[in-house]
Amino acid sequence: MKLFIGIDVSSKDLQVAITDSENYQKPLLNQSFSNDLIGANEVKKIILQLAKQNSYDKVIIGMEATSIYSFHPAYFFANDEDFQKINLETDVINPKNTKRFHDVYEENKNDPTDAYYIAEYLRFGKYHVTIARQEEYLALQRLTRARYEITSSLTRAKQHFIETLYYRVNKLVTVDKDNIKTSIFGATMLSIVTDSKTIDEIAEMPIEDLIDYLQPKGRGRFSDRDFS
Repeated sequence: MKLFIGIDVSSKDLQVAITDSENYQKPLLNQSFSNDLIGANEVKKIILQLAKQNSYDKVIIGMEATSIYSFHPAYFFANDEDFQKINLETDVINPKNTKRFHDVYEENKNDPTDAYYIAEYLRFGKYHVTIARQEEYLALQRLTRARYEITSSLTRAKQHFIETLYYRVNKLVTVDKDNIKTSIFGATMLSIVTDSKTIDEIAEMPIEDLIDYLQPKGRGRFSDRDFS
């Protein structure tokens, strides 16, 4: 005999419905718990109690992949030492699969019903058990994705900056980049976009004023102020 636990996950709650392979007409439990360590431990206590009373051959927990909210409960259940002793498996399910299964039987959508149909989805054997990922691989996955997002955002920001810079200095794209000694994203270029002075005003400045204007923007890197 198998025990099936369907969990409908939200940012705040875990709606839990429990059935088994013999008593599935009515859930053994259909209750809401907080989506935190306290709630997960309450669910754990109930599962262990049922497993002890009925000696299930296998216990299967299933929940839909719900943004970031299913990560912690799924990881908790899949890696709990007490659960590993009772032949428990954890599956994070694609919501599209459970929706198709749900639509066949029920038109109404609410959390208690969703949790029950996730349990039924498991009972019909439609699941594929997710491989429990080790902590270091999860950390690497999150780091890689975070770096990708930051890099993509930085690339888009630089592209927008170059477009804005072109509106101010359209001839810049025709200049040989090897002859530009400063970064296009440096303080000097940034000042062209942010300063109130126009390019014509900068071009007409006396050389002494131009030096005084550029010196702080170059952070004093002009070793020789005498260009004459």
